[in-house]
Amino acid sequence: MKALACLVLWLSWQGFLAGDALEDKIKNLTGERFYQTNKNFITRVFAKRDSFYTQGELRARKVVDTLKENGLLPLKFGKPSVLQVSFQAKTTPLLLLKTAQSVLASMGYAYFMVLEVDYKDTWSKAIFALKTEYALDPTLIASLFAKKGFVFTDLERHSLQDWVYYFGVRTPKIANSATIIPSGNYLALKEISGEYWLDMGYSGRLHIVANTNTWHPQISFFDESLRMLDFTHSTTPTSQISVDIPNRVRFIKVSDMKNPLILKAGIKVLLEPLKR
Repeated sequence: MKALACLVLWLSWQGFLAGDALEDKIKNLTGERFYQTNKNFITRVFAKRDSFYTQGELRARKVVDTLKENGLLPLKFGKPSVLQVSFQAKTTPLLLLKTAQSVLASMGYAYFMVLEVDYKDTWSKAIFALKTEYALDPTLIASLFAKKGFVFTDLERHSLQDWVYYFGVRTPKIANSATIIPSGNYLALKEISGEYWLDMGYSGRLHIVANTNTWHPQISFFDESLRMLDFTHSTTPTSQISVDIPNRVRFIKVSDMKNPLILKAGIKVLLEPLKR
């Protein structure tokens, strides 16, 4: 009987702790005043508390989605204000920055300021500021980052104008990158910026032909987290170059070492498997 009583007490204590974690997250995301005003409705919406946990871990994405679906996630400001939003993930600063910029642009934010980019203990952080009337929609943010290989893990609200997003990274994807596979045919690409990102699924020998004979090649090699592995360049103008792609290379950036706009007319690329 004593053992049974201890077990019941332990289970009750675990349930109490779990309830606190869920309630604390809801209070954080909605704000204390909003939470107290809507407490009865929130209690009904989150009545099945166990469904918001997996093996004792709070399912932050489900909490966010449930709040949003039930109109319980205040995002509107009283007037246009400066929103500060931080994105954090275990990846390189360059990959996080490029991904966040791409996501914000796809949401229609043409103007935003990068306040800080930092890297510490395998975590990267990119902080943005933008003028808006609303905080970012967390469900949309999670979906757009997911398309880039980032997995939403948590969200913190410091205030209605200050939010922090956390992500894990699975298979990263770079916006506007071209997937290159051995096809036997040249792939024509054109970027007005003159900078080309190639997503390499295979190793081999890459042939690059520019639509100009004044190209000063600058080819940078990155791994899947956008850590630079190597680069090659030439001060002699040319119209084409061939480079071998090692197995560790996932992304390649093609540009001109003097002026990227040299390549705005386009390039053609062909990946040839290495002969064994």
